[in-house]
Amino acid sequence: MIDGKRIVALCAYRIYDPQFFDSVTNLNEMLKEQNCRLFLYAMNSEIGNSGDYQAESSVYDLIQYDKTDVVIIMAEKIKKREVIQHIIDRATEYNVPCIVVDGDFDNVARVKFDYAKGFEAVVRHIIEYHGAKRPHFVAGKKHSEFSNERIDVFKKVIAENGIAFDDSMLSYGDFWSDPARKVAKELLKREELPDAVICANDIMAINICDVFSAAGVRTPEDVIISGFDGIDEAFLSKPGMTTAMCDSLDLAKAVDEAVMEVLAGNKDVEKWIVPSFVSNESCGCERRSLGTVSVVHSLNNRFYHHQDDIHVMHVLTSKIMACENLFECTKLIRDNLDDNMCCVVKDACFEIEKDYFLEDIDNSRMSVIYNSYSDSDGIVAYNKEQVIPNLKEALDKGYPLIFNALEYMGKAIGFVCYTFDRYDLIDYSKTPSVTNCLCMGFGGFITIRYQRFLKDKIQKMYQNDALTGLYNRVAFLAKYEEFKSKPQNKGKTLNIIMADLNGLKSINDNHGHAAGDRAIATVAKAFRAECPEEALLVRFGGDEMIALVPGDRNVASLINKMKEHLEIDSRRLGYNVAASYGTYSTVLTEELNLDEIIAIADEQMYKMKKGAREIF
Repeated sequence: MIDGKRIVALCAYRIYDPQFFDSVTNLNEMLKEQNCRLFLYAMNSEIGNSGDYQAESSVYDLIQYDKTDVVIIMAEKIKKREVIQHIIDRATEYNVPCIVVDGDFDNVARVKFDYAKGFEAVVRHIIEYHGAKRPHFVAGKKHSEFSNERIDVFKKVIAENGIAFDDSMLSYGDFWSDPARKVAKELLKREELPDAVICANDIMAINICDVFSAAGVRTPEDVIISGFDGIDEAFLSKPGMTTAMCDSLDLAKAVDEAVMEVLAGNKDVEKWIVPSFVSNESCGCERRSLGTVSVVHSLNNRFYHHQDDIHVMHVLTSKIMACENLFECTKLIRDNLDDNMCCVVKDACFEIEKDYFLEDIDNSRMSVIYNSYSDSDGIVAYNKEQVIPNLKEALDKGYPLIFNALEYMGKAIGFVCYTFDRYDLIDYSKTPSVTNCLCMGFGGFITIRYQRFLKDKIQKMYQNDALTGLYNRVAFLAKYEEFKSKPQNKGKTLNIIMADLNGLKSINDNHGHAAGDRAIATVAKAFRAECPEEALLVRFGGDEMIALVPGDRNVASLINKMKEHLEIDSRRLGYNVAASYGTYSTVLTEELNLDEIIAIADEQMYKMKKGAREIF
């Protein structure tokens, strides 16, 4: 319960399916009257057709059972038993009741469709009303429980009407288009066609009708055809398809009743829904539109919006991938995507020194990187107790909250929550596109960002001396050419400072070679600390370092500050670290010979070194 409202979690797939959308719309209105709020946890890819489903099915792990009063699971939509059982097991841990729609599981309330009765109405209409004598049945997959059940119904009805069954009256179309078309082509090879083809679903019926039509076989004049399921295409096809459909309002009523009963403490709940028979042109009856005009209008809107969305999302995905930092990503989202959403991503995704998709990284902490309720582009820590930021405003709207998982390369990276303020199929239809854009955009951004880190690291390993962090000699010479070609440096004063560590052998002999390495690194640190950012710094030899400093500079002051650094570090190290310096200033031109000016500075340095009074 949240803010005095009971929370109903609905686990589903493809929320933009028109029939499911209608059911959700009706169910939400019924639940609101009972002081309940609906949270939708949805996948956009069908398990079994998308390969690795675990990352996207992590959306169901977003359910906060300590705040949830009842869980509804659309089993036939989710399909994978282990995923469904996992949801049930987690709910059981928190004593949260579950309602499973269209599935058989233990210790749950059930809402079931009596497919056998619905299909029997279709078969009886074809055999008894239209008097078919040579029916042929196209089942789904072999050994499927749905296929077997409908085969039994077919056999029962024709037997009751004095028609003997034989194997030639049965084909398998796998519930899909291509196998069904092959069945139709095989039937066309027969000397005598069936007078009726009864199909186990609408997809097969529509495709068989299409193959027959191409071959000059008319429906229903030559062959009666029927389907089952009541999908939109059954009412949009020509001829309209005789079918049976699971009414969205009946489903909503049954689920709402089950919710109220389990909330009242009834643990033994079972509701049955019989699919409604719908006669149509394919069997010879009058055409049934079932709101065809509004459905077509809706589908047209979805189609044309979808074309625009594809382009917009493609461009946005590419832009997010190319961002330099996370703040650029959030600005792109705010400027290009709709309101009514928030996006939460795991902090571990942005640990730049690790590959999130290949390494095992602690990913429990999360951040809200976009929230349409806020005007700020800032990133804030995600508070799981809040579910989403501004939850109260979302609940007060009274519309479902829709959760999608964000995943990339089979690994969860966070989630997005949509909070629309209306019932609109276009909004629901856009959610998969937006979610996919965010998945691909952020996944690409994280991957490219890590690749940039590796590139910089490899480049640094190639260019920079490992001990001092200064350029190595090869990289220095290449950088010098870039340095010389910059317009802001041409014709300017160029100061060269050369330093050589004093008494390296003495340090090595008395304190060890590790101490000698620390002394070299200490001189380099003084160089980096006092030379300006635009200077070129190089470890030129074993303990020799050079700085090329552009512009008018007080070189003597720079050297004095370096000496002060070394005095402080000497006290910390416990042994003396000092250097001799040579300098030379000239004007930077294209003709300047770098070797010559280095030789001059080197000569100056050795004069200083020779005259030094320190004893090592």
